Formats: sequence, C-alpha cells, structure tokens
Amino acid sequence: MPADQNQDRPGLSTELTDSDITIEVSAGASSPTTPQLAAVQSLEEAIGASYRALAGNAQLRLDTLAVLNQVAKRSLSVSLRVQLVSGDQGAADASLLKFLARGTLAIIAWMDGSPTLQLADLQQAIRVLAWGTSITTTAHPVLPSSSELVDAITAWQRAKGAFGLDDKVRIATANGSADLDLSKRIPDPRTLLLARKLVNHSADMIFLVEMPDYQATGQWQLKHGETRTTAVSEPGTLLDKFYRRELDIRPGDALRCRVDFETSYGPDHEVLTERYRIVEVVEVLPASRAETELSGTNASTSSVPAQELETAS
Repeated sequence: MPADQNQDRPGLSTELTDSDITIEVSAGASSPTTPQLAAVQSLEEAIGASYRALAGNAQLRLDTLAVLNQVAKRSLSVSLRVQLVSGDQGAADASLLKFLARGTLAIIAWMDGSPTLQLADLQQAIRVLAWGTSITTTAHPVLPSSSELVDAITAWQRAKGAFGLDDKVRIATANGSADLDLSKRIPDPRTLLLARKLVNHSADMIFLVEMPDYQATGQWQLKHGETRTTAVSEPGTLLDKFYRRELDIRPGDALRCRVDFETSYGPDHEVLTERYRIVEVVEVLPASRAETELSGTNASTSSVPAQELETAS
C-alpha cells in the first residue's frame, strides 16, 4: 500500500512518520476471543529483529506508543515508534528509517512470496533498497549478513505461530504496508543458511584430545589450534584398540589423523560449520610429545584446495 493511502486505513493514526509502525491484528472465525497482547508482542519482537538486522552499527530502540483493543471488532492495534539512539537525527538518519521500514517489508514479501526461498534473492532485494535510499555515502546502510537475516526470519516464524491461519495481521508504515500470510511457514529457518557446501575433503591433521571417548559413542572431543570440535571415529582405525582397552589415550594426548571434513557455507560465503570424520589414526602422541608436535604443525597444516561454490541463483 502506498504511503499516501495510509490516511484511508482505520487504526490508531492516520498520520504516520518514517519512525512509526502500526500492527493491526483481527481475529478469524476460528479464534474464540480478541487477539492476545502476548501474541502481538511476538510481532513487535519480529519487527525489532528485522530493524536490528538492517540497522548495521546504528543503535535503535522500539517504543510502544499506544494499544487499541476493539472488542466489538475482535481486533487489536499497537502503535510503535523507532528511536535512533545513535546518530545526528539529520537527513541521513531520516533516510535510514525509510530503509529500515522498506527492508522489513521486503523480508515479509520474500517470506510469503518467494517460490524458492533463496536468501540470495532477499539479499539482492535489500541491496537494491540500500542503493536506492537517498543517503550520504558516509552513512550508507550496512547490508545484513545471512545469519542476521535468518535471526529475523526465525522471529517472524515464531510470531506467526502465535496466530490462527484465518487471523489477519497487517504491518503498516509510512513507506508501505504488508499483510502477513499466516499459512506460509518456514519450519526450520536455519536450513536457509546451508545453501552451499564443500564436502568430503581430506587432510592430515593433529588433534589435541580434550576428552577421550570413554562412553564408546564414536565421538571424540578434540581441539585443533584454537578450534574445539567433536570428531566422529570410523570403525577400523587405531582407536578400536582404545575401545578394547589395548591402547591408553588420555586428555592432553594428541592424534595424528587422516580426516574427511565437510565445510558448510552461507549464501554470502561465511563459514558456518565444519564437521570432521576420522578415517585413519596414524599415530597417538603422548602429552609429552603432543605440545612439540602441535607447535610445529599448526603453522603448516594441510590446506584444502579452493573449490568453486554454487552460484547465488
């Protein structure tokens, strides 16, 4: 809805500024009562998460100005105002508020309308909004990372779960409005981050044993450099002797291993997770030797050949 049509929209205010957000919720036929304030507060949290993801280093506060409970209409409206805690409150901040509102509406449109749910498409839409926002080059919006966007999307999914499928939810700003499609759900938003992977790469590595697998679960708590990890031990390695009590391995010892590992990347190429699988244990290094071996190998650990990631589309 264009901003100039907001004056025809019933609600708490007919004059919205760039700082204002209105949440309007109407109960559907299957809902026995007027929408609960706690459910509407989950929408406030989703808006806050979206604004924070889009705000970059700017600090902001979301204040509740008014709540209107219309029992006869079985509706509840909440008026919010965004306050920029940092900044000079000048033209740059005014443009940033426009970007935050438009970016939040873009997140909603992507969640409810994208046929593929590719984060790269949402990031491109936000990038276009950022460059199209009238803002000085020194205060240009910082584009959110994939994980920040997923945090916001997760908050929206949580908020949707608080309503019935036939309830009506509208988010209105001076820069447009959006009706939430409560039937569109993303069960596990974290899977959106696993759009690219490098899988099954091998390397020779030395791991410091933080906790041996005393419970025979097949998982070892190890450390490589400053990174702690849990590695899976495949049957048929030297570690079988540990399980048969033929080999003593204690915390502080080290394992010289041949490992396969999988690196998962987000759509903007940040490393999300690395999973290690021990396929061969070449040698067990007692603690007396482990420190010497590790200090000499940390700087020369085998690197993984660069691989081509799938394209953003």
